[in-house]
Amino acid sequence: MSASGEPEKVASRELVHEFRNLLAVIVNYCELIADETSDPAAVQSDLHEIRTAAERALVLTEQIPVPPKKS
Repeated sequence: MSASGEPEKVASRELVHEFRNLLAVIVNYCELIADETSDPAAVQSDLHEIRTAAERALVLTEQIPVPPKKS
């Protein structure tokens, strides 16, 4: 394995780890909403957390290297 490929693998693992964490946030807050339907303020707070995590995930995907399309 070349030395130049190793930093890319570490960065990729870190991206995957962070993305999985963000997905866990989204899933967990969705579960909270299901339990808090009678408390509109709690639902609003949970929705804010979901949106924040989703926006961070979108930014994170911009860091994922994408190979060029073959023509």
